[in-house]
Amino acid sequence: MMALGATAHKEQSAPDSVGFHQSWFPVALSRELGPGAVLGVDFLGTRVVVHRDGQGKAMVQDAYCAHLGADLSIGDVVDGQIRCAFHNWRYGADGRCVHIPTGDNIPPGARIFTYPSAEAWGLIWAFNGEKPLFEPPRMPCAEEEELIFEAHRRGFRPVDFWIATANAVDFQHLRSLHRLPAVDPEVIASGEYGFEYQVEAPGFFIQHGRITGTNTFTLRGRLDGHEFFGMFAGSPIAQGKSMAYFGVGVRRDAAVGLGSEAAVRERLNSLRAFIDGLAVQDNPVFETMRFRKGVLVASDRYLARFFTYVSDFPRFQAAGA
Repeated sequence: MMALGATAHKEQSAPDSVGFHQSWFPVALSRELGPGAVLGVDFLGTRVVVHRDGQGKAMVQDAYCAHLGADLSIGDVVDGQIRCAFHNWRYGADGRCVHIPTGDNIPPGARIFTYPSAEAWGLIWAFNGEKPLFEPPRMPCAEEEELIFEAHRRGFRPVDFWIATANAVDFQHLRSLHRLPAVDPEVIASGEYGFEYQVEAPGFFIQHGRITGTNTFTLRGRLDGHEFFGMFAGSPIAQGKSMAYFGVGVRRDAAVGLGSEAAVRERLNSLRAFIDGLAVQDNPVFETMRFRKGVLVASDRYLARFFTYVSDFPRFQAAGA
């Protein structure tokens, strides 16, 4: 791979390699990124700056200026380009420095890494790599424009992000911890970059669940007789530390049947309360566990497949991170 100046990156795929998985990670809520806003986010063992370019596209770039390492998140946006507060060096969408106020020639190495980015489901996503290996997460059986969907930040968790994703195929914990009438699916379809399954349980009908990458679980389910959609996503702050996000939604055509904006809000609030209740039960475990893939049993067959999938997943490491 060709070096990228001071922010050269390298890909690794060995099971015990350093770095982080090449997945789509949420870095901010869309509503936080208004015109001219600049956000600094601790991410992948380093820091990124999140802003919008001149066309309103969300940008995710290395946060440290190539000049002396000032944090670009305390800078501002000028003509859609991030400008360093220290000496006003300015960087374009490809990460190259495009302006130095002193008039000096711009060195070839004056650039910051720009992550592939996307905006979906009320979140700003960054792909950890030079080029995405797969599309951003999608909802089973629905496109974004078909749903009324809202995203939220759950908060910090002192575990790697993919450990929480394992919940999606840990059907035992749905019964033991959450007391849900969960049934193991007969088949889980696995691909190079995800898992997918359908399952039916009395009183709680999970029609379709999907894992994308190693950090995002989306589902179409049924609660109290009503269809709903959910998303759970994690983002690595550093090794062993992550930020959790979630979202809930309903179909727009179903929302029309509810009759009022207040009724739609009530439905979304009830879904959020349900998700919050699961988190209240999960959090004490995640906040105290020292994860290890210990002694597994036959009932852990889907977990075992997921752990192998995670171990083999390609990685990407930022130089100096």
